[in-house]
Amino acid sequence: MTNNDTLNWYRENAEEFITRTETVDMSALYDAFLSHVSAGGRVMDLGCGAGNAALHFSKKGYDVLAVDGCPELCEHTHRRVGCPVRVLRFDELDYENAFDGVWACASLLHLRMNELPRVLRLIRRSLKSGGIFYASFKYGETERDKNGRVFSDMTESSLRRLIDDAGGFRDVSLWTTGDARPDRADEKWVNLLCRAD
Repeated sequence: MTNNDTLNWYRENAEEFITRTETVDMSALYDAFLSHVSAGGRVMDLGCGAGNAALHFSKKGYDVLAVDGCPELCEHTHRRVGCPVRVLRFDELDYENAFDGVWACASLLHLRMNELPRVLRLIRRSLKSGGIFYASFKYGETERDKNGRVFSDMTESSLRRLIDDAGGFRDVSLWTTGDARPDRADEKWVNLLCRAD
């Protein structure tokens, strides 16, 4: 993430965020992603948060690197999962042709709209040819600041335009889901799954 206010929010609220999110069941989305990633492949959990995805992928035998801009969340994920972890903002990604999959669940939404194309190109550069990319955004059409965090909301059409403009991706699938947190079941998310050229 590149927004300092958002990053500060996560640093100040890391413990509460971990408590609130580390038991959320995302298995259906994990399975959709992993069904396209070679067994034992190298996967980046980009915006690892409480480490849920990193833990799931590690247990499934994947070679996982967890990345987050928040040192507290990285420390928690490393303790919880034991996988390699890097404290890195999304606009600092420095990998090339390194991953079979990049998982960015509810993380890129903290970038401003004008930052997203460049970060998507960095993600594409980090993927091997044929590598799989997953991302999700809150459903909507606004860039907003809410309680100290930036959110860029997407619809199927705006996310399709974004990924097309970034270039380097094919086999794009877009679909909507409800929020996996029971207390937010009325919230909608748009999901993206695609393959690097």
